[in-house]
Amino acid sequence: MEISNNAEYFFGNNLRFLRKERKLTLLNVSEALDVSKSAISDYENGKTLPGLDVVKKFSNFFNVPMDVLYNSDIAELHKTNTNYAFKAQEAVKKAMDFENEKYIFNMKIMTQKLESIHLQIQMLKQLLESKESENKTLRINIKLLEELVKS
Repeated sequence: MEISNNAEYFFGNNLRFLRKERKLTLLNVSEALDVSKSAISDYENGKTLPGLDVVKKFSNFFNVPMDVLYNSDIAELHKTNTNYAFKAQEAVKKAMDFENEKYIFNMKIMTQKLESIHLQIQMLKQLLESKESENKTLRINIKLLEELVKS
């Protein structure tokens, strides 16, 4: 039956890919799942297909849905997802670079505004001093005029 052959092909390749990706030996998986090494080897080589109870063990162990184990090429999905992840990382990096540039630009603008405000404060201080001098001069002139009027 062709469906069975596809399932055996995908299941075996997926099992081998998942095991090797996690750097596990046949013995590691065998001991973890209480399935013989030779049976796992037969599954990986497409010689036999396990029963649903064993497939469920593999599904739980590798945290992969059973239908994906049977019907998908996980190695190809992994490559595609890795490419998407890499592209996503690049997009995030570009966005962060752009945000950093915006931040730096905004900081420069804020610094210039702060400098401008500082200059305005200095000018206001000078204006205040000038007005105080004018007031002092006016007071002196008033006193002089008052003395002239008294005399």
